[in-house]
Amino acid sequence: MLYLLLAEGFEETEAVAPLDVLRRAGIPVKTVGITGKIVQSTHGLTVTADILPEDVKFNDMDGIILPGGMPGTLNLQKDEFVGKALDYCAQNKKLVAAICAAPMILRIL
Repeated sequence: MLYLLLAEGFEETEAVAPLDVLRRAGIPVKTVGITGKIVQSTHGLTVTADILPEDVKFNDMDGIILPGGMPGTLNLQKDEFVGKALDYCAQNKKLVAAICAAPMILRIL
C-alpha cells in the first residue's frame, strides 16, 4: 500500500494528480489526513482523507508520497507521525516520493 500524506495547505496538483494516476493504474494508495480527516489545500480545495495516521499499517506500507505546497510542507515537517513514516521507509528500503517543496523535510538517517 502507498500512503499519500495530506496536511493543511497541500498543493492540489501535487496531491490529486499523482493520486489519480496511481488509482487509474490499479496501484493501491490511500490518502492519510495528517491534520484531520478533512484537509484543506493551499487554495481552499477541501479533501476528505481515506484514513487518519492511526489507521496506517506500517507492515503493509510500500511507501509514502509527500505533496508539497505551503504551508502544507511545514505542517508535514512538524508532525511526529510523518517523521516515523519517513524513518520506517528509510530503514526498510520503501519508496519515498517528495514533490516540489516537500523534499526539504527528508531526513538523513
